[in-house]
Amino acid sequence: MIALPADMPLIRVSQETLALCEPAWLSETLKTAAAAADVPEWLADDVSKGIESYLKNHFPGTVIDMPDLFARIKKTLGQLGLVDFAAQLSEAAPPVRISLPDLARRAGPGFELMFFELLKQRFRAAADGGTQRLTCYGLDRCVRQLATCKKWTGRCETLKGEIVAFLDYEHRRVADFLPTFTLSVD
Repeated sequence: MIALPADMPLIRVSQETLALCEPAWLSETLKTAAAAADVPEWLADDVSKGIESYLKNHFPGTVIDMPDLFARIKKTLGQLGLVDFAAQLSEAAPPVRISLPDLARRAGPGFELMFFELLKQRFRAAADGGTQRLTCYGLDRCVRQLATCKKWTGRCETLKGEIVAFLDYEHRRVADFLPTFTLSVD
């Protein structure tokens, strides 16, 4: 049996990218639409809780495509007579998290070039899926895996700098066509 974080299905942002369905993201998305439609914030909170309940308790799958999620939300809002609310709903992708240690494990110890290729693919797939926020986590652990060392060395520091520079380059490239795109690295 597979346990999903927070018992919610994952959201397929693109063919290669899955994101957690985070209640905070869902609530923020609905509150933004409610404000634009002149709907009270408390109603957006109630709708958000209802959607979370549906996804946790009644959605039959473990993954929902982003367009399907928004279509279901809009249909429900329309059935409740909240057509303006539904019309204001922005189909912005949820935040995406990339596990750097997972990419390092897939690349193999010492295979930095493969790691950078995997990272580029995941980064671009997330951006192409329309996510506005990307978090890459586990940097130090990733570096130690790639450098195959238990203690932090000068080689580790160099490799860490190369990864950060690479991420910065990719961020600037994406920000040229998606100015609100944010990146954080932990």
